[in-house]
Amino acid sequence: MIGNQGKIVLNHLQRAMVAEEKQGCCNTGVVGGFHLFLKGILSRLGQLEQDGDFSVLKDITHHYKDWSPLQRRQALAHLRRFLEEQKEPALSSQIDLKQDEREPKEPVETTDFHGPDSHAEDSHDKERTVRSNPSRALQYLKGVGPERAKFLAQLGLHNVKDLFFYFPRRYEDRSLRGIGELKDGEVATIAGKVVASQLSRGKIKVVKLSIEQEGRLIYGVWFNQTFILKQFPVGTSVIVTGKVRWQQRVPEIQATDIQKSGAAKLAEIIPVYSETARLSSKVLRGIIQGVMDQASEIFPEFLPSEEGGRWYSRAQAYQEIHFPQSFHSLGQARERLVFEEVLFLQLAVARLRAGVQKDDSPQLKDGEQLVKRFYDQLPFELTHAQKRVIQEIFRDMAETKGMARLVQGDVGSGKTAVAMAALLMAVGSGYQGAMMAPTEILALQHYQSLEAAFRPLGLNVVCLLGSQTKSERDKILSEIAYGKAQVIVGTHALIQESVQFHSLGLAITDEQHRFGVKQRTSLQTKGENPHVLVLTATPIPRTLALTLYGDLQLSALDEMPAGRKPIITRKLTERGRLSLEKFMDEQMDKGRQVYVVCPLVEESESLDLISATERFESLQERFPHRQVRLLHGRMKGAQKEEVMEAFQKGETHILVSTTVIEVGVDVPNATVMVIEGAERFGLAQLHQLRGRVGRGSEQSYCFLLSDTKNSRRLDVLCETQDGFKIAEEDLKLRGAGELLGTRQHGLMELRLADLSRDGRLVEQAYQFTQKVLAHPEHYVRVWQECDQFFSIENVGLH
Repeated sequence: MIGNQGKIVLNHLQRAMVAEEKQGCCNTGVVGGFHLFLKGILSRLGQLEQDGDFSVLKDITHHYKDWSPLQRRQALAHLRRFLEEQKEPALSSQIDLKQDEREPKEPVETTDFHGPDSHAEDSHDKERTVRSNPSRALQYLKGVGPERAKFLAQLGLHNVKDLFFYFPRRYEDRSLRGIGELKDGEVATIAGKVVASQLSRGKIKVVKLSIEQEGRLIYGVWFNQTFILKQFPVGTSVIVTGKVRWQQRVPEIQATDIQKSGAAKLAEIIPVYSETARLSSKVLRGIIQGVMDQASEIFPEFLPSEEGGRWYSRAQAYQEIHFPQSFHSLGQARERLVFEEVLFLQLAVARLRAGVQKDDSPQLKDGEQLVKRFYDQLPFELTHAQKRVIQEIFRDMAETKGMARLVQGDVGSGKTAVAMAALLMAVGSGYQGAMMAPTEILALQHYQSLEAAFRPLGLNVVCLLGSQTKSERDKILSEIAYGKAQVIVGTHALIQESVQFHSLGLAITDEQHRFGVKQRTSLQTKGENPHVLVLTATPIPRTLALTLYGDLQLSALDEMPAGRKPIITRKLTERGRLSLEKFMDEQMDKGRQVYVVCPLVEESESLDLISATERFESLQERFPHRQVRLLHGRMKGAQKEEVMEAFQKGETHILVSTTVIEVGVDVPNATVMVIEGAERFGLAQLHQLRGRVGRGSEQSYCFLLSDTKNSRRLDVLCETQDGFKIAEEDLKLRGAGELLGTRQHGLMELRLADLSRDGRLVEQAYQFTQKVLAHPEHYVRVWQECDQFFSIENVGLH
């Protein structure tokens, strides 16, 4: 049997095991890698239990990184049995793994095992316990209590550390002003003496205090707050904050705060927090101010002295971001915390990839003849950008260090041809290549393109989809397992446990922003350390690329194929619909096809938008002699495929669709894109939709229907077709949090960083990240704080 401290350590291990299993045993259950967490556990147990027999744990720790997910799952089951033997029955009965899964709010502590046992808290010393452990509940803090703790929990505030991360949404400048300086509409703070007061009775009771300042008067105004008259009688010196209104000669200040002057030192900069009906910003400010003295305990410094000298100390930065002494110190604090936030995000992503990227990938360099035969049959000349990117990929694939390269290219820049060349190099070297797409429609299109190009070369291409019958699926799985299938295309069905590759050498994920990090890394674990190629048709601003893909090599397809005509893009209001429909008819008379994209599938009473079903019906009436079809995400896979196939063959004249056609669908004969309610779409999404036309040699058009008079997004789309410029503008307009799509990435949303204006800090964080990755043994404290910054649930990577 082990001691009490050992039991606490094993509790942490069991919870981390739950998180690791939930991640598919991909070595991602803990930031930095589950195998490193095991090493820390082993070291800690060795210090606590000198005579303990931990041979099972030692064996798993030493081999975990190199095992497959299936082997890891088996090892964890074995380890669980071992742990039950080590622990006393009484303690074992308290540990319910399923209960742990239901309670994701409490983070797993991965670097500190000295905390008190939560079951042994002294009920007479709750507040001391809270102060000694920042992960404990807030109800024991002064001024909180059980009821207010419930309201705090609704804001995501469960412990002391959460309070520090609840940053102000803005700041009020409460430096004292003279009445003569005040401007109408501004929020200001003035000091003076109450010289008169009055109460207007009626449905709404209006309180007015006449406040004198150096011979000038201003009225302080409150509504339904009659207590003001008693608390601040005539003769009281006061400081009032509120919105200024100039009415005739005497201004008014619609007060939001009042206090007696001299009662306490006046803070000139006041943080304003997002509030609820039960929790005002003032109440939140008081609660947060009450824990500020714990900053140095909760946020120890981790930067080495040579790096830390450039920044505020960590604890000081957290204190200043909430209660700044000046706007200069606020700026300095924000810079430190943005640097830290981006640094930790870059390290987390890099470590997650490092967990599956090893130095013993196959050298894929024997497919030159196959690639040459492919080039010879192409009906077009590759662009200089395509040739450059292909050579960058081939250089990576020829090395034993696994390739990890992101290829970003605008719509129509030729990413598919680049992917084909990479697949052929892998197959020519005796290995399989796999390509994972986010939707069945896109996977089928890739399959059709690859089969048409590779069949003349004698290659066998298969497609694995979730909607296939069991007999179809079993046949394809057999071909993959025995190596008969050389190129495999599919959706996320490729990463299911039933899929066993014969010799996967190259793993490609297309439209990477649609996959979580865990899904992408799962494909890597399917083979013998395959090389990894990530494709995206959504150009990514450099700051965003460094943050999310700082460990990947970046390649840009920044040149369009010859002969592509710019897509004419115009904004239209509802008044222009008749002219638009006449133009659509003219285009269809020439044999062209039309997309009409709507933001909703069915009519919604809450949103005044044209739904796809309603527009479909109206177009059927308007064009009775044309074939009009409807496509949306709620249709079954076979239905979608049938509708899309009819459109690709030219049998359908008008395709009314939701954004299901945003990615990848290639119909060169479609020349008109109509986007209903265009103001409802994001800028990058509009650019993607526009990219569905202009794929052939004919002139194409995109019409943005919107009655919104001023829309920067729509203006930008009409001004440029450069996807990289559009991506930068989208970052400015929407910010990184919305642009990333936190749920899809499975990463935390950036709390402070604004990648559209923090480029310098992102670059600095990137440079430091490279140092940490190159010499992790010198930066142990950095990794420890990175682990603490993320909870197990936050880095789950969906």
